[in-house]
Amino acid sequence: MTGRLRATTIAGTLLGLGLLAWLLVRAGIGEIVAVFTLVGWNIFWLAAFRILPIMVDARGWRQLFVRHTRPPFVDLVLARWVAESVNTLFPVGQVGGHIVRARLVNRIGRTSGEAGGTVMVDFTIGLLTQALFTLLGLALLLLEAGLSRDTSGILIGLVVALAVLCCFFLSQKAGLFGFAARKLGRILKEEQAVTLVSNARDLDARINEIYSRRSQLFFCLLWRLLGWISKSGENWLFFYFSGVPLSPAQAIVLESIATAFRSAAFVVPGGLGVQDGGLLLVGSLLGLAPQEVMALALAKRFREFAVGLPGLAWWARAETGWRQRNR
Repeated sequence: MTGRLRATTIAGTLLGLGLLAWLLVRAGIGEIVAVFTLVGWNIFWLAAFRILPIMVDARGWRQLFVRHTRPPFVDLVLARWVAESVNTLFPVGQVGGHIVRARLVNRIGRTSGEAGGTVMVDFTIGLLTQALFTLLGLALLLLEAGLSRDTSGILIGLVVALAVLCCFFLSQKAGLFGFAARKLGRILKEEQAVTLVSNARDLDARINEIYSRRSQLFFCLLWRLLGWISKSGENWLFFYFSGVPLSPAQAIVLESIATAFRSAAFVVPGGLGVQDGGLLLVGSLLGLAPQEVMALALAKRFREFAVGLPGLAWWARAETGWRQRNR
């Protein structure tokens, strides 16, 4: 199983890199470099701006904790930062970072059940708000470009994604993790199986308890939706620095559809080529030049490294410190 997963990851990476290279050549390497020349050192503002969406997402996540046991806001921001770093720079299918942030919150004093429960619910709300964000982007795209075969395909994909999300939510309510643990327990030793099932049932109970707090769920949903919208700001910033006028609505369209493409291609590490192709598709519908859109795609890749590498460095240092204190 591990070998098959590794082979799939390598194949997805090579396929994504090949697609990205083809898109860059098609758009024109010289023209893309010319756009970057206009942006210059201002590209670092994209990395600095990313702090805002991370803080907004952390604010939404914080709503899910019991009020008197909520971790400090700074700790949740750091956990979200590390989670994003892991998801963007490692081939973990966009979910590995969420496991890491649950571990980080548990490290700073929360129980594993509460941390894991809030992360699972926050992840689900994140999927729901992403679907709403994509729907908003599609509505704005229809206003800009009208109905076409491309926009119809995106709409069909969104409907399918919403149906899958509903099934995922209902499975959580029905005790998804307890069921999975019981199935897995059949191939484990008795003592390991009992511990696994007990922990899974505790997680299911935590998740259902969180879902019962309707007002907290509502505020989490609002913050997470605002987080998705705020991520569109880097699109506007890039085109502002390159001297190309871009409306806030167009910035939202670019971000929402490109993010949907990346999520759909979760088997391709970092959505290589897929996210970039989605940007190019939507950019053409908005009347943007291919070299401008591909320059934005590369700027997003640069931001991933500029934000992710320091996040991974902080995580490694924190883990080392915790191990030393444990000794």
